[in-house]
Amino acid sequence: MPGSLRCVFYDPAVLDPSSRLNDMAFEACARADVAVYALAGDESVVELGGELHDIATEDGSVAFVMRALGLEGSQCIGVGAALAGSPVGTVWVSPLDLEIRGTFVRVAEEEQDLLYQAVISELAQRR
Repeated sequence: MPGSLRCVFYDPAVLDPSSRLNDMAFEACARADVAVYALAGDESVVELGGELHDIATEDGSVAFVMRALGLEGSQCIGVGAALAGSPVGTVWVSPLDLEIRGTFVRVAEEEQDLLYQAVISELAQRR
């Protein structure tokens, strides 16, 4: 069983800006002291602790943040197919992302509100 959830990375493209459930997912993370980063994994600059950092490695922005925060893959999830190659323990994808499969992939029940489904499920499972 994975350890406690410490960080959520999500591809900003998966969010529906009009969905109230996104706000609920962010609130749940804040209450559980889970860090949240809007990253697709290919950024060249990341804000961390209020400071901008250039990503100078080929590992990518997610790996950079994980190293900086001292996190292991099992403590992190990615939300969105763009994060399938990142070093997180679990990646949540839409049921329409048929090409993304594997033991580390969880497929959401619905295409909408992917972030909410991932966060609430992971927090409940890891209690």
